[in-house]
Amino acid sequence: MPADFKAILSDLTSMAKTFHDEAVNYRKLHADVAPPVADGGDAGLDHALKEVADLIVALHIGFADRLDDHGDKVTYAHDSFQRHDIDVHGLFEDLMVGDG
Repeated sequence: MPADFKAILSDLTSMAKTFHDEAVNYRKLHADVAPPVADGGDAGLDHALKEVADLIVALHIGFADRLDDHGDKVTYAHDSFQRHDIDVHGLFEDLMVGDG
């Protein structure tokens, strides 16, 4: 495997790890984005505040999930590149067997 190809694979590994690590870190912020909802003194206002707070939490969870998805996609790309490189090397080795 050429050195520059190994660098790409290691970059993809690092990128995937970073996406997954940051998803974990972002999830740890859940308490900061989901504080208890204050009582507004009006049932309609309280309901609206709770709905907005739930939406913020859902967006927060969705973003963390997207970070994990991106990490999974980068891992898949890494694995695909690695499989492709192995297949190409195997092909050349098979072609060169008769050329000794």
